[in-house]
Amino acid sequence: MKLPEWPSPKGYRDIKFGLDRVYDLLERLGNPHYLLPPTIHIAGTNGKGSNIAYLDAIFTDAGYKTHKYISPHLVEFNERIILAGKEITDDYLTQILNECKKAAEIEPKINVTFFEGITIAAFLAFSRIEADILLLEVGMGGRLDATNVILDPIATIITPISNDHQEFLGNSLAKIAFEKAGIIKEGVPVIIGKQKDEALKILTHIAQKKNCPLYILGRDWDVTDDGNKIKMNINDHKLKLPPPALVGRHQIENASTAIAAILSQNSLEVSDLNLFHGLKQVKWPARLEKIKSGKLVNKLIKNFDIYLDGGHNENSSQAVNNWLIKENMKLIKRNIKPPPTYLVCAMLENKNIFRFLKYLSGRVDFVIGMAIKDENQTKTAEKIAKNALEVGIVAIDAKDFTEAFHYIKMIDEDKKKKGFLRKLNPFKKNNKARILICGSLYFAGQFMEENAEKER
Repeated sequence: MKLPEWPSPKGYRDIKFGLDRVYDLLERLGNPHYLLPPTIHIAGTNGKGSNIAYLDAIFTDAGYKTHKYISPHLVEFNERIILAGKEITDDYLTQILNECKKAAEIEPKINVTFFEGITIAAFLAFSRIEADILLLEVGMGGRLDATNVILDPIATIITPISNDHQEFLGNSLAKIAFEKAGIIKEGVPVIIGKQKDEALKILTHIAQKKNCPLYILGRDWDVTDDGNKIKMNINDHKLKLPPPALVGRHQIENASTAIAAILSQNSLEVSDLNLFHGLKQVKWPARLEKIKSGKLVNKLIKNFDIYLDGGHNENSSQAVNNWLIKENMKLIKRNIKPPPTYLVCAMLENKNIFRFLKYLSGRVDFVIGMAIKDENQTKTAEKIAKNALEVGIVAIDAKDFTEAFHYIKMIDEDKKKKGFLRKLNPFKKNNKARILICGSLYFAGQFMEENAEKER
């Protein structure tokens, strides 16, 4: 299913803060949020989805059935609601949405927002299908988010916080942190990922005020890696684990945060071997994901290394920058000159493209600006290219992926003719140029859909 007919997707990003509508409609439906399995509630700016992916992989390896609630979806709406390990079907999704719609239309009518409606429907489905654990992602903020009606999670996670959604959450890290901290419940373990001091101060204060067991990355545990294994020590629990399947230093920190959450709770038993297998088996699309094939790739850019990332703020661009540095250093140590990196970028209008690109200046050779298809809140391709030029990156705009990849092939061929790669060690092969598709999860979803071998 692309998008449900109810609640109306039209204007679905209009924000009307408050939980009264959610509580009222849940009551009409029999309060399904009281009937959920043990829940881990996750808020933050960056890494929420990755944390859920690690938790899911580890709990699944331990033999548990997991519900998941995430947003946004990449291609199909059904991705948002996972029931006991499987995407909700179109038929069942339609059924529960119709139940919610019927209840909402009883006089006096309850006019819920798009996110409120689908969250309530998800709770209805979660209450009816048996599972051992629910992994619940906040949509935005936390305090007044529609997911924040659950009473007693077994753990809460606050991932790294950065300046995002400032028009709704506040114009400082402290104000944003206050909203994220709204999911913290009395006496429930709180696991806090890497934070700036301004945010950490707020989160710590609120957790302590609510008498929560508190675990902070850098204080209560740390994680190191040598490329072959990661080491983690928390509550005298010493772990040696493989690097996670998701790439980047930030993913090692995300993995350690998920592990800290698992070790903080007593509801579900998980072994060190489950942790080991979960890190190796984890999958999460559009997080520096290497794309090896597909309709677009096979036809247009087969001889490039292509990566897909949905990051859309300065923290995520810093993570990409750090990953590029690490990848380049690996090549330099092998006496190979790093290849050029081309960015195909699109972004929503409310995101700061300038901050996003400035961290990649000097690391990226060329930017191709695009607009997000069928998204009226997208930045124009011209604006993306203009902002790239302003931070010192050569850029051009393109109307679609076909044109973007055509430009990249032309530019790359021109670089080769001018000797850009001439100094490479002749004994080293397969040193392909990189293409990074990034700037928005919606844009990542667009690429995934257009690159799919089969029609979805």
